Amino acid sequence: MKRFSPSDLPAEADLLVIGGGITGASVARDAALRGLSVVLVERDDFASGTSSRSSKLIHGGLRYLQTYQFRMVHESVRERETMMRVAPHLADLQPFMYLLYDGYPEGKALLNLGLTFYDAFSRAPLKRRHRMIGRDAVLRREPHLNPTGLKGAGLYQDALTDDARLVIDVLQSAAQAGALLANHREVTGLIREHGRITGAEITDRLTDEHITVRARTVVNAAGPWVDRVLGLEQAPQYPTLRPTKGVHIVLRTEDFPLHTAVFLRSPADSRVVWPTPAGDGRHVYVGTTDTAYHGSLDDVAADEEDFAYLLQAANHALPGAQVDAGHIVASWAGLRPLIAAEPGTPNSAASREHTLTTGPYGMITAAGGKLTTARLMAAQIVDIVAAQLRDLHAVRGVPPSTTGATAVSGGGAGEIFRARQAVATAPVAAEIRRRWLRRYGGNATALARTAARNPADGVPLDGSELTRAEIRHAIHHDMAMTVSDVLIRRTGSFFWAHDGDAAAIGDVSDLLDDAYGYPPQQRRTQQDEYRRWVARNRGTRSS
Repeated sequence: MKRFSPSDLPAEADLLVIGGGITGASVARDAALRGLSVVLVERDDFASGTSSRSSKLIHGGLRYLQTYQFRMVHESVRERETMMRVAPHLADLQPFMYLLYDGYPEGKALLNLGLTFYDAFSRAPLKRRHRMIGRDAVLRREPHLNPTGLKGAGLYQDALTDDARLVIDVLQSAAQAGALLANHREVTGLIREHGRITGAEITDRLTDEHITVRARTVVNAAGPWVDRVLGLEQAPQYPTLRPTKGVHIVLRTEDFPLHTAVFLRSPADSRVVWPTPAGDGRHVYVGTTDTAYHGSLDDVAADEEDFAYLLQAANHALPGAQVDAGHIVASWAGLRPLIAAEPGTPNSAASREHTLTTGPYGMITAAGGKLTTARLMAAQIVDIVAAQLRDLHAVRGVPPSTTGATAVSGGGAGEIFRARQAVATAPVAAEIRRRWLRRYGGNATALARTAARNPADGVPLDGSELTRAEIRHAIHHDMAMTVSDVLIRRTGSFFWAHDGDAAAIGDVSDLLDDAYGYPPQQRRTQQDEYRRWVARNRGTRSS
């Protein structure tokens, strides 16, 4: 996957996608697999917005049954099953317990009914069906949970994911199907001719180069920024979105000994929160808040109130832990791009469904949606693109979507088999082998080959768990252009290292310089920007 140059561009693409989160990536993949010529641009880095700051779950949204969003839950559960087929390395099925305590509005019978719907929607095998367990069974499984008022739980399964990695692998699939991609390129204007949008003016935020992209159709998949892009077409009369802020904190398992994800209600406001083991055996993340957000879309971070809320929930779940801000390893805050609802609608009750609209000059805008259902949403969007191409450009015969039956990059059974063989003989430690297969799936073969060529690339950097093989892969295969791209969204080091993996910053900069020839000032700027990010998204732990 490489960043396109202006000379790569066709005279007129079939589709220009604005936004490189999970929605834009999924649209690019779907369209490219149908044979359309596709260009995608992202103003920051791929997955730099909501798509790297989610709850890192591919799930049906059990809690949305409480607000009668049955269609969305049905779609989500079915899409979870699809993702387990097409991206098995990024859909890690894990047990979850929905806890029941005295005073909760849902009793055992109601929870059992909800989980029965959940099972039926998924059509999962019998061995994966839920079961209701009593108080003693819950405490045998998780002895540190709060026993006061505990009545039991519903035990069921959902999937963990690496959200940013999922975006990258979907984009890799799009590129393999012929899509042209670029991060750090911002749409600064739309080209309008004969009453239609026919392209965009783009500025490269790393080089200040100006590029013109011509396209027959344009999709606005800018996530929380959709209203900003809509303003380039025509200023919307009312905001499309009502974003809410969702914050998660990361704790060490040794400080917060939980090994099964649990859903319970916050003692502060009875909202559902979920402490979730991260899958590495060493960390648990606790989320999430759901508060109205009115600040800058470009500068979203947790504050002391968010920390206090989540720490209170954590200590309610495990009273013996007594965690405080000093135990927070890292945090992340993202914006849910919720569709603007009627005034007075609680944030937690706002719909997580998506809307697709076509503007007065033809731009298709995708608003709302969830990580789990992005593939389905993209198929619907590309159907609209195909209709525009047919009606306005006489392009007929665009085939239907095949993404539900086509593995994403790294997710094919043969790819994963070959990767297991390659990684098994790579000169790296066993834990690194496991991490590579868990994160990269079939694409771990490339890392194994890098380590085989130069065993030093498979050795962790001093003071870090990261290897040069992973950094090289991020730069040369996954289009990482900055220090933040590498450490936040390609390797995920930021999320699980107490200091944001500061020890790796110099090596990351060295390898970026080797690849792109950045001048010293740009190197310093990138390092400073990353350090500021870490400072804004962590607790007070210093060691």
